[in-house]
Amino acid sequence: MLPALVGLVPLSGFAAPQSVHPALRAVRPGEALSERFLSRDAKGEVLVDLILEGDVSPETLRGQGIEVNTSIGRHMTARCPLPLLSKLLALPGLDRVRVAERCKPLLDRSALDVGVNTVRTVPPPSFTGQTGAGVLVGVVDTGVDYLNPDFQNPDGTTRLVSIWDQTGTGTHPSGFTYGAEWLPADINALIPSEVDSQGHGSHVLGIAAGNGSATGNGQPAYTYVGMAPQADLCMVKTTFQTGAIVDGVHYIFQKAASLGKQAVVNLSLGTQEGPHDGTLDMDVMLNALTGPGKIIVASAGNAGEDNLHGQLTLSGSTPQNMTLVVPPYTPAPGTANDVLLFSGWYAGTSQISLRIVTPTGVTLGPVVTGTNLTGQSTADGYLNIYNGTTPTTNGAREIYIELYDANQALPPKTGTWTFTFTPVSIPGGGRVDMYLYDNALANGAAALAKWSQGLAFGGVVGSPGDADSIITAAAHVTKDCWQSIDGASYCWNPRPTLGAIASFSSQGPRRDGAQKPDISAPGFGVTSTLSGDYIASTPLIATDGVHVNFAGTSMSAPAVTGATALLLARSEWANSSPSKIKARLRSTARTDAFTGTVPNATWGYGKLDIGNALAIPLTLAVPRPPKGSLYAVGRYDSVNVALTGFTADTIAISLSMDGGATYPVSLGSLYNVPSSGQPGLMFFIDPSYATSRAKVRAVAVKGANVLTSYSDSLFTIATPTAVLAETPGAPARFALHPNTPNPFNPRTTIRFELDRAGPATLRVYSVTGALVRTLVDHPLPAGQYRTVWDGLDAQGRPVGSGIYVYRLSENGRNLSRKMSLLK
Repeated sequence: MLPALVGLVPLSGFAAPQSVHPALRAVRPGEALSERFLSRDAKGEVLVDLILEGDVSPETLRGQGIEVNTSIGRHMTARCPLPLLSKLLALPGLDRVRVAERCKPLLDRSALDVGVNTVRTVPPPSFTGQTGAGVLVGVVDTGVDYLNPDFQNPDGTTRLVSIWDQTGTGTHPSGFTYGAEWLPADINALIPSEVDSQGHGSHVLGIAAGNGSATGNGQPAYTYVGMAPQADLCMVKTTFQTGAIVDGVHYIFQKAASLGKQAVVNLSLGTQEGPHDGTLDMDVMLNALTGPGKIIVASAGNAGEDNLHGQLTLSGSTPQNMTLVVPPYTPAPGTANDVLLFSGWYAGTSQISLRIVTPTGVTLGPVVTGTNLTGQSTADGYLNIYNGTTPTTNGAREIYIELYDANQALPPKTGTWTFTFTPVSIPGGGRVDMYLYDNALANGAAALAKWSQGLAFGGVVGSPGDADSIITAAAHVTKDCWQSIDGASYCWNPRPTLGAIASFSSQGPRRDGAQKPDISAPGFGVTSTLSGDYIASTPLIATDGVHVNFAGTSMSAPAVTGATALLLARSEWANSSPSKIKARLRSTARTDAFTGTVPNATWGYGKLDIGNALAIPLTLAVPRPPKGSLYAVGRYDSVNVALTGFTADTIAISLSMDGGATYPVSLGSLYNVPSSGQPGLMFFIDPSYATSRAKVRAVAVKGANVLTSYSDSLFTIATPTAVLAETPGAPARFALHPNTPNPFNPRTTIRFELDRAGPATLRVYSVTGALVRTLVDHPLPAGQYRTVWDGLDAQGRPVGSGIYVYRLSENGRNLSRKMSLLK
C-alpha cells in the first residue's frame, strides 16, 4: 500500500505550464523521495522549493501567496506553500516548473603546490604582495565558525561582511523571504546562532581566504594560510537545494555591489541531475548572475569512481542493454527512504523505447517515447517511468525514473537490473546517456548502486560545474601522509601518488562535448580550518588542534576561488569577465607527466599555477561580439580583440556556428597587434553563417607563446528585421503592444515603446524557452517603434504553427507577450 498522498498534483487539465517535473505528481512530506525539494517556514508549514520559467511576473506569484526570491530573465526561484501548489500550476504564463533538487557538499602543501608563495611574502599577519585585499570571497556551503581566528582581523573583529543562514529563523536579507542575516556588528557581538556543525564550509572558506592565525597545542600560527588571506568574507549557510544555491550566489553578488567590491563565489557542491550540458535551470540562472567582477568557481565533483554514468549508442533496429547492480544493504525504516533516481537523455528528434527487467525477472514496459508507466508495484520495488514526456530547455528527450520503497517491505531489490533500449526512429542519433543522480539506499548510508554493462568513463562533471560561465576545478594529490594531534603519523589508504589526479575527481567532457573541467587544484588532501562545532576524527586533526585534513574536489575549488580573488585584486584583472579569468587560469596552468597533453577530460588545462597567472599579465580577450548580440547577414561587421602585456605577431580569428564545438570558418587574421585599444577585423557575413549559436575564437601568437580566447557567450547571425519609428518625438512609455494580426500567417507587426534611450532587444522564443529569432538588438532613442516578424527563425527557415513568446528588454527591464502562428 502507498502511504497517504499530500498535495497530489495531476499534470493534465492545466493550460499552463507545459513542462512540470514528474516528482510533483505526488508530494509526500517526511519521505526522502519528496523531502529533497521541501522546506519549512517559521511556522513549520511545508514549502515546495521550485525553479520556474515563464512570463508570469514575480508580483503575480507573490499576490497568490507564493514566495519569489531570485528573478533573472524568465527564470525565478520560488517557495510555494504545499496547499497552493495546484493553484500555482494553474497560473497562465508559466512554461516550466522544476523541483529544486538537493545538491551535496562534495593546506600548507596545497598553497605551495599552486605557487602562492611566489606572490605573497611573510611574516603574517602583515601580509604583503598578493593577498586578495579589496575583493569579497563568498562561499555557499554548510556555514562558518565565525569565532575562528582564521576569519578575524588582527584586532579580533570579524572579516565577515555578513552571514546568511538559509536554514535559520530571524531577520531575512533584503529581497529574500527566508533565513536569518547577520551583519558585522552582530558577529562581533557574538549574537548569531549560526553554527557549522558539518565543518565543510569553514574548511572551504579557510582554503580560499583563511589567514591562518588560529593555532594551539604550542604550534606556530600561520602554518595553514589560505589563498587570499586579506579578502573580505561572506558566508551563506545553505539548504543545498538548487534554488537556494542560486539565491545564495545572488545575495553575495548583491552584497558585494552594495560595498563597491568585486566578488568571487565558491560552490563546493553539486548534483548529477540534469543533461550535463550546462542547460539545467540552476546552470542557466548562475550563468546569468555572472559578469565583470562577478565570478563563480565550482567543484567538478567526486564521482570519478562511482560508476553512475551509463552510455550506449543504438543503430538500426537492434536493442542494447545497460545493467545496474544494486548491492546488498539494510533498508531504512519507513517508506520512500530507499531511493534511486535516474535522469536519461537522448536526441530530441529520435524515438527510443525502454524496457526494465528487475532482478527476479519482472518486466516493465516497453515504455515508448512520449509515454509514462507509473505506479508499478513489484516484489522488487516501486517504479515510475517517464520517457520524453516533459519538454526540456535543450530540446533533448529526458527519461526520468523513480525506483523506491513505496511499501516498506518491498525496497529496491539487490541484484542486477537490466535496462533495454530499442531504437524506434533515430534521425537525431542513437546515443543514450543514463545518470544515476540520487543514489540513496538506506537513506544514503549504503554502498552505491552502480552501472555495469554500458558503464561509461567520465562525463560526470555535475551541475553547477558544467555551466558555461563557471570555472570548474578537478582535484589532484598533494598530501599522502600527515602528523596528527595524537602524535601519530597517518596516510590515506590506499596511499595515493603525489602529483597524480585524485581517484575520485569527476571527469568530463560535458554531454555535448564541451571541455570540462577547466583546471585542477590540490584536493587530496588539504589541511584547513576546523570548525569548533564539528566533531572531527582524531587522526584527521592537525598537530595544532584547530585545523583538519579533508579530501575532495570541495577542497580544490576554493584554491581556484582564492586564486581568482588574487587576480581580481590586480589592476590588470579588475572587473574581468568570467571568460577572461578562466582563459587566464587555463593558459597559465602547469603541465607535467601526470597531466599529459592538455586540455583533456581529466585535468582540463592542467594544474593551477597562480604564480604564473599573476607574474606575467599577458591577456587576450574578445570584447566584440558581445553576449546575445545580433550580426546581420549580407553586411560587413567586425570582431574586436584586446591585448594586455604584449604585442601579438598574429591573431587568427575563426567562427563557430554550433556553440563552440567546432570552428570551421576562418574570418581572417590581424598582424602586429599592439597591447592598446581594441583593434577589429572586418568581415563579410555570408548567409551560410546564419545561426543562433555563434561564437568567435581568437588565437594570438607571440613567438613560442600562444593565447586563445573566445567571445563572452553566444550571439546570433540572422537576417535583420527593419525597425521603424512611429510619430517621432511623441511621448513614450516602456510598453510592448499586442501583435497584429494575431493569430497570423505568415507575418505580424509588433509595436513597442521606449521611454529612454538605451540598448534594446526584441526576441521571439518558443514556449519551451528556446530562442527562435532576434528581431531587434541595438541602441534606440526614446520613442515608439514597430517591426515585423515574417515567421522565420534565425536561419531563415519557416517555423511551425504554435504559440510563441516575444520579449522586449531594455537595461534590465523586461516585457513579454504571446502570439499564435496558424498555418
